[in-house]
Amino acid sequence: MRVTIIGAGKVGLEIARRLDKDNHDIVIIDRDESKLLQIEQQMDVLCVKGNASSASVLKLPEVLQSDLVAAMTNSDEVNMIACLMAKKLGVPRTVARIRDPVYARDLVVSKEDLGLDLIINPEYSAALEIARLLTVSLPVHTEPFADGKVQMADITIDESHRHIVNRRVMDIDIPLSCLIVGISRKGKMIVPGGADVILPGDTLYLIGNVDSIKRFAAKLKRKRNHNVTNVIILGGGRIGYYLGEKLCSLGIRPKIIEQNPRRCQELAEHLPDALILQGDGSDIELLKREGIKDTDGFVAVTGFDEENLLLSLLAKQLGAKQVIAKVSRPNYTSLVEQLGVDAAISPRLIMASAILRYIRGGRLLSLVLLLNGQAEVIELILHPESHTVGKPLSKLGLPQGIIIGAIKRANEIVIPKGDVVLSGHDRLVVFTVGHNASEIDGLLNVGRCLSE
Repeated sequence: MRVTIIGAGKVGLEIARRLDKDNHDIVIIDRDESKLLQIEQQMDVLCVKGNASSASVLKLPEVLQSDLVAAMTNSDEVNMIACLMAKKLGVPRTVARIRDPVYARDLVVSKEDLGLDLIINPEYSAALEIARLLTVSLPVHTEPFADGKVQMADITIDESHRHIVNRRVMDIDIPLSCLIVGISRKGKMIVPGGADVILPGDTLYLIGNVDSIKRFAAKLKRKRNHNVTNVIILGGGRIGYYLGEKLCSLGIRPKIIEQNPRRCQELAEHLPDALILQGDGSDIELLKREGIKDTDGFVAVTGFDEENLLLSLLAKQLGAKQVIAKVSRPNYTSLVEQLGVDAAISPRLIMASAILRYIRGGRLLSLVLLLNGQAEVIELILHPESHTVGKPLSKLGLPQGIIIGAIKRANEIVIPKGDVVLSGHDRLVVFTVGHNASEIDGLLNVGRCLSE
């Protein structure tokens, strides 16, 4: 597939890297020639210097031959115009990054009228994910799959978990309907064998049905987040606004700390049920006055990764029950678990996941990137004519680094062992490290087996 990406900023490059790994043909359009020269040295892509809202650029053969145009500039207007023109010129599919709450909420025409097949708002998606983490009933962080009947949970282990730490995976007492599929250790993801020993600081990734995840989490003696009533949001930008709006809709009145007086006024006008505080979020006395020691959740979503991480750690030390930080730099996401921050949210990774899921399409239902894309969790439907249908897992010859963690078959959830036989239309939740989508797609391709 040929994909044209408009805008060579952080978001556009993140998507280009993911697609390049999947062996797609990539065209990148940007006005900055020096930036394009750097990109060509790093990736096997075709770079075009020009204005993406110019018809002369979009009419270039390399663009017109694209299967999809993804407009990822910092300008909502440029993204919409570029997609509209690309669609009029015959490009089959278009995706636009639209971030402004006004556009996201008050478009007077449909996305189809604008020539858009998919609108992505990374800040809004990040806010929804943060709200889910704050209010989820499970005492560990989870991702839902198979219509919510399967959960992937990540649990960081410390010395207090005596029944887990310094034990081999095969010796850990976990529910039958649960499987340890990955271990993150010092920022690296590994697929564990039964003889691997769990060390302090490791983060375990488990896949299982909801009840099994609950039972395993109960052994950790962690409290649930049932009654979240007190949330402090540091940063009143787009994510802070969207998160405040979502929490207010859930009956939670958050406190939003923002330094800019004009922005505070805007937030107060649009979020009357939230408490807007003008101040410096790094002011310890301010945090203490606002009850940081009793807060159920502290969320740092400023524009600076370092500030978000440091203030999240500070909030944790001051007594906040759960702390979440927004991070943009890929190399920071792997540090979070080592620092003690409960969760890190990357709008760039969320958007990359959404676009990859859309591009791969077809029978792919869900896609979650872990540890800056070191691992993926994919939910897909098995093609009824696949060569894998009717074969037990032990006979598939799955490459190392690919684990089928769960199968949804009708209303039944199966945590597979080697003797489980695959059926057409099975919904598979697959955990993979070191493999791209084209390899995993071997599960779907008619007449192909992964071992071929």
